[in-house]
Amino acid sequence: MTPARHLGRRLIAREVLVRDPNNALLYARRMLRRYEGTMSDNSRWERFEFRPDDVVISTPSKCGTTWTQQILGSLLLDRPVLGVPISEISPWLDMKTRTDDEVFTALDAQTHRRFIKTHTPLDGVPYHESVTYFAVARHPLDVALSDKDHRANIDRERSVELLQTATGEPFVPNTTTKQPDSDDEHTHLRWFIDNDNAPTGSGPNGLADYCDQISACWNRRHLPNVHLLHYHDMWNDLAGEMRRVADALGVTVDDDRWHEFVEAATLDSMRGRAAEAAPEAHVGMWQNTDAFFHKGGRRKWAEVLSDEEFAWFHERLEALAGEAAPWALGGRSALG
Repeated sequence: MTPARHLGRRLIAREVLVRDPNNALLYARRMLRRYEGTMSDNSRWERFEFRPDDVVISTPSKCGTTWTQQILGSLLLDRPVLGVPISEISPWLDMKTRTDDEVFTALDAQTHRRFIKTHTPLDGVPYHESVTYFAVARHPLDVALSDKDHRANIDRERSVELLQTATGEPFVPNTTTKQPDSDDEHTHLRWFIDNDNAPTGSGPNGLADYCDQISACWNRRHLPNVHLLHYHDMWNDLAGEMRRVADALGVTVDDDRWHEFVEAATLDSMRGRAAEAAPEAHVGMWQNTDAFFHKGGRRKWAEVLSDEEFAWFHERLEALAGEAAPWALGGRSALG
């Protein structure tokens, strides 16, 4: 691919295809929903110039975002190991620890097909028919416990320093988002299930926030350029899910090299390359970079919640996520 392919090309936000209850496709003009919090501001998407073949990864955090970036990057760049910090080649576009100019300049300089990360739900990201979108879900209770580990590992002083440098403003703590009262697993799970924190585009800050995001993905599942993935499908059949991703991208990998791509996307391999594979590791975001890849697979929430609490979780999930709930819990089997 040559840089000239993209010079002078600018995509304008256009109509979004949505499906009505009778399954008839309708065109509906939609304004971008506004998301802003301590770490991100989706208004940056309105200033970003897309290329026709861009790829966007939109996930709630702790659902396999970095994993998906590794898979997409290896397939698009045709190399199992990217060899550069993941956040340099695939930045979280609307993260406020870097300026517009820093992010846009880095992406403008890329001559390959770009793959861009966000935690903003798809209703807060411009839609273009030629752009490819991947959305990833994970069992919400696994997300909750992974989020607990994530919070404990963030270097908060460094995060504040990066925010203040990029924004040029003093850091103001978020006092509107309710936080867990303690760091034990039971308290964290109940906080996650019970709170109604508003979505900020950098969560999920609870089950309601999580369901808001996956619903935005689910409602766009019929669009030909929107592809839904699930963490546990990837965990149980990594090679198979990577084949589906390659097909969606229109990428072919020789069979005799395929095992190299799959191996490079395993948790053990990414943990061994944590200095480049963990997001923002190159700017010192984590207390322990290796611990970013702390655990994978199913977490042990069943040992923490009572039967009554587990029933309450399911009741609340179904109320908040509606028909997207089975996908959140079980992945591909819910897609039909």
